[in-house]
Amino acid sequence: MLLEELLRCQIHEWYPAFRRYSIPTFVIPLPAAFLRYLAGKPAYPDADADADADEEPLPFLLPAITSGRQPFAPIHAHRPDPVSLLNSEFFFGSSADDIHDPDAEHPLRPAFPELEAAIDAAIAELGGAALPKLNWSAPKDATFMSADGTTRCTCFAEVAMLLRSSDCVAHDLASARQSCEDFVCPQGARRNARKVSANAEEGALPNDNETGGSEGINEGPSDSSEIGEDGGKANAVECDAEDTREQESNGDTWVDDGFQYYLALRKWYPGIRPESEFRCFVRERKLIAVSQRDASAYYPSLPGWSSEVQPKIESFFEDVIEPQFASNNYTFDVYVRADGRVKLIDFNPWGAYTLPLLFSWEELEEEGRGQELEFRVVMQQGAVRPGLMTAVPYDMLDWGEGSGWDALLKKADEELDRQMNSLADDS
Repeated sequence: MLLEELLRCQIHEWYPAFRRYSIPTFVIPLPAAFLRYLAGKPAYPDADADADADEEPLPFLLPAITSGRQPFAPIHAHRPDPVSLLNSEFFFGSSADDIHDPDAEHPLRPAFPELEAAIDAAIAELGGAALPKLNWSAPKDATFMSADGTTRCTCFAEVAMLLRSSDCVAHDLASARQSCEDFVCPQGARRNARKVSANAEEGALPNDNETGGSEGINEGPSDSSEIGEDGGKANAVECDAEDTREQESNGDTWVDDGFQYYLALRKWYPGIRPESEFRCFVRERKLIAVSQRDASAYYPSLPGWSSEVQPKIESFFEDVIEPQFASNNYTFDVYVRADGRVKLIDFNPWGAYTLPLLFSWEELEEEGRGQELEFRVVMQQGAVRPGLMTAVPYDMLDWGEGSGWDALLKKADEELDRQMNSLADDS
């Protein structure tokens, strides 16, 4: 994979040319301090500190919230009576004073007020919920951290939590460009990322014409489906979380070499139909293969419907994609609406960390392939390919003494006791 091919797949590179065919999206440049935070480094390092000194791993801290809004529901455990608690103001108080934040005074807890304002403003413009992603990858492997098991975000704190928890995002930062065969590490570093403002004139938020256009999908799919993410399955540039962790263990970490990273916030549509998503493979500027995007499930309607979908995708490629996308080899994801309209979801580089789904890269690179388009879907129950999706970390499955869950539940009980005692004292 060449560097120029990878860079061409960045969402802020292709979205302006294809916005009328894609999802309303806001693109926000990320400051270096936030990138350091995502990489697990001090966001605002001490200028007098020894740069060569070994740094202790930082604790997992969410950024301080400067807007005053409450990002998450207060912690609660399994006792006492849940009905009486839900009917009270115990967990749903209207004031920030009702919430105890044990990390509020932590000296290493960063704050990003301008970035927070820009993200919250963009989410509001997108209808109150958005799917976040970096230049290439969405945090689809971190959905175990969210309340509903998806990448749906309604505020800055939720965006920061998913990005900070994601190995796919860590791959974007530390390994994406480095995996290209012609990548040369820049000598020195320039100022990374300009100052982010919540003002659209500063470039943080595009105007209405940049987020869909008159022929975009602001109205949403006709079947009220979502073009986005369902448990981490859709609208995410691929990365292999196992490979990412292995690379990190070998010492590959983010280095501030001046490369600009962006946050893309994409409009969230509830009720996605995953059987309507497809990955398309282009080799030597020819559409050679199409795969069902969710290769982990059998959809009874899909084998018959695929004969209707194939010509629509071929026409979309010939009329929209091929004339405007400059790479010779790449993949792109689409969503086919019930009314037959095709919507562009994403571009991915050929090979590398992009999943071939119902194909293999050896098949796709065979000599002579491309004479006729091959369309693959799961044809029967039990024919799915396992192991294509990331799962929760092992720590989330370990409930033993001293495990992460054990510590979490103990803290939850302590917090509940504290709030109950406080409630008793007030009465």
